[in-house]
Amino acid sequence: MGVADITLSQAITQQLNQQELSIANLEEQMSSGRSLNKPSDNPAAVTQVLQLSSQASQLSNWQANAQTAASWLGMGNNALNSVLDDMQGARTLILQTLNQGTQNATTYQAAAQQLQGINADLLSTANTQYEGRPIFAGTSASSQAYDATGNYLGNSDTPNVVIGSGPGSGQTAALSVPGPSVFGTGAASVFNTLTTVIGQLGSGTPTATQLDAALTALDANISTAEQASAVLGNGSDQVAAVSASLTTQLTSVQNTQAGLEDVNVATVTTQLDSEMTNYQAAMWAASQAIPETLVHFL
Repeated sequence: MGVADITLSQAITQQLNQQELSIANLEEQMSSGRSLNKPSDNPAAVTQVLQLSSQASQLSNWQANAQTAASWLGMGNNALNSVLDDMQGARTLILQTLNQGTQNATTYQAAAQQLQGINADLLSTANTQYEGRPIFAGTSASSQAYDATGNYLGNSDTPNVVIGSGPGSGQTAALSVPGPSVFGTGAASVFNTLTTVIGQLGSGTPTATQLDAALTALDANISTAEQASAVLGNGSDQVAAVSASLTTQLTSVQNTQAGLEDVNVATVTTQLDSEMTNYQAAMWAASQAIPETLVHFL
């Protein structure tokens, strides 16, 4: 075999090796459904995909936090609706009792029993939980927000989660409001208001002055709960807007990443067919251009 034959065989061998590698890469793309199976496939695209993957992961975390916030706030809003219904029911009952003038002890005690039921409902709602956590206990580890007599067991901190980028720890969303922001504090709490008037009615001899004072105190309790309801409602609206924005951003990032990673089956099929044709042609050309023994060697 002469020098020219050796040079030719080396060139043909290199060409065939390159075509075999190209065919193998295309077949791997077809079987995996991915155009990037190793860093050497496209280093620049791989770097971009890694960055997009990190971004998608962050957006997904924020989206999960936003969904958690939406669940907490939704439960809180439902609880506040129930609280306001109970408070309005108590107010109506006290007002009716006052407007009916002097009554007998049995009538007053019946009203007291109805108010006791309302108070129990309020205490139950005050201890509403989300995944085992009382939503009105602030950030406290307490298993309840209120005890059986209406004493607050939580703290004044507001639980929150990060739902986006921003200064410091990022953009946060409040999950709820502390119990006192809903039910009042100490002697001014709705539980104290109702307990006091229940005792007065239960005695069988409440005075108009006492019932008027109960209405005034209850009106203040209703105002406090309405303010808390507005806070939770606004929080729900803000979280919904952020969640929608996160969904749009995440979809965009995922689509960009898929465009870099996913195989275009039609394109790759065409490329593979072309490479196979070229490879067969190269093999035929090799059989014609170099000695038969070299072809067998290749």
